[in-house]
Amino acid sequence: MNPQPHHTSLADGRWHAMTLAEQLANIGSEVHRARLAKEKGLESRFNAASDRALELFDLTLSDPR
Repeated sequence: MNPQPHHTSLADGRWHAMTLAEQLANIGSEVHRARLAKEKGLESRFNAASDRALELFDLTLSDPR
């Protein structure tokens, strides 16, 4: 069972139109959100941001370039 993607518009092809630098910047933003949530003890926000970051990593790895 695959969970519903958080970034549906990106998964529909917008992600692969971005440069690698843009992709990595977006991943970095999600990782930063996860780190801040972890520091504040906000487990649900940490989990959500971590899930989004992993989804973006997967989208980057699937990029045919």
